Amino acid sequence: MHRTRLLIGAAALVAVTAFATNTLVAAPQDPAEPGGAGMEMDPAMMAEMMRLAMPGEEHAELMRSAGQWDNSFRMRMAPDAPWVEFTGSMESRPVLDGRYLLEEQEFDYMGMPMKGINILGYDNSTGEYTSMWADTMSTWWISTRGKKDADGAIDFRGTMKDVVGERPFRMVIQFESDDEVLVRMYDTIPPQGEVEVMQITSKRRK
Repeated sequence: MHRTRLLIGAAALVAVTAFATNTLVAAPQDPAEPGGAGMEMDPAMMAEMMRLAMPGEEHAELMRSAGQWDNSFRMRMAPDAPWVEFTGSMESRPVLDGRYLLEEQEFDYMGMPMKGINILGYDNSTGEYTSMWADTMSTWWISTRGKKDADGAIDFRGTMKDVVGERPFRMVIQFESDDEVLVRMYDTIPPQGEVEVMQITSKRRK
C-alpha cells in the first residue's frame, strides 16, 4: 500500500511539474514585479490547453458505444488456414469524464478463457483516434492510431508484438449502427504481407 501511494504521488507530481513548467515558460517576464518575473500564463496558450483537454464530438461518438455487448469472433492463423469461430462478451463504459471508452472483454478461445481490455480515445492534438489493447496472454500493450476513411470506418495502424517479433498491424472499426460494430484485424505474414486474421462482430445486448 505504501509503495502504491508513492507511485500515485509520483505520477501526480510529474503532471503538476509539467503544468508548472509550461506555465513558467509561457509567462511574460516583468522586471517590475517582485522576483523579476511574472507568473501569469499567456491567455491564448491557456485557451489552447483547455481546447485540447476537453472532450469533443469524436469523444461523444465513441461514448455512444457504452453498454453491454455480445461478440462473435472469426480467427485464423494463416491465409490458408480455416477460420475458427468463438463467442464472448464485452462491457464498455466511459472513463476520465468521457475522454476514453474502456472496453472489457471476456471470451473463450479453443477452451482457454481469456480477458482483454481496449481503451479507445481521440487525440485532439493530432486529430487521430487512439487504441490501446492488453490481454491475459501478454504483459504489454498494443497501441495504434488512426483516422476515419471515406466510408466512416476508423483505420488504426500500429505495431504488433508477440513471441514471433514486431511487425506492422492494422485494425479497422466500422460502426454499422448504434447497435452493431464490425472490427477487422490485419497482421503482416511473410511472404504474403498484410492478411486479415480476425473479424469481430459486436451486437448490443437488448
